[in-house]
Amino acid sequence: MIHCTMEDLLALKDSQGTAWARRHVSECAECQREYDAVHQRVARLKTLSNLNPPRDRWPVIRERVMAERRRSRMVRVRWGSLALAASLAGILAVRTVQSHRADSSGTQDLASLQNRSEQLEETLREYDPQSRVMSARTAGAVADIEDRIAAVDDELGQDPAISHDNLVNLWRQRVNLMEGLVNVHVTRATYSGM
Repeated sequence: MIHCTMEDLLALKDSQGTAWARRHVSECAECQREYDAVHQRVARLKTLSNLNPPRDRWPVIRERVMAERRRSRMVRVRWGSLALAASLAGILAVRTVQSHRADSSGTQDLASLQNRSEQLEETLREYDPQSRVMSARTAGAVADIEDRIAAVDDELGQDPAISHDNLVNLWRQRVNLMEGLVNVHVTRATYSGM
């Protein structure tokens, strides 16, 4: 014997069932029990209270996520800044020791300092720092070094009768600053994976 499907029973409940399904439910005790059970389930479902969705929690969740991102970004910036400051301090310390060593062993040749300055400028052009993205802190450090280089260049260009020792000292300062600038860009490019 073929019994009514759940679709047939639901259609009968909605008064849309076929004539065969109506007749079969009236003759078959098993289908009649199932039809009554469908009515009871629907009635129980109707008695359930309406569930209102919880209040919108998105702003709270978003604020937590954004706060966590800010904290982790600040930690990365602090460590990056600390590494940059340490590398610059190390570079300047090494340069100071090297310049003192050069002073104690005799003055560096002016031509070698000028040659080294040109090499550093070429190295800087090869890295093309203007096309690279850098943090505001790194950009500030770069701007400071570039300003100091410009000040040394102004001193070199102002007085044509400057003494040889002062001239060598200014070129040594320029080379040290250029090396610091190149190291900032090279360190940044290496750190960024560029």
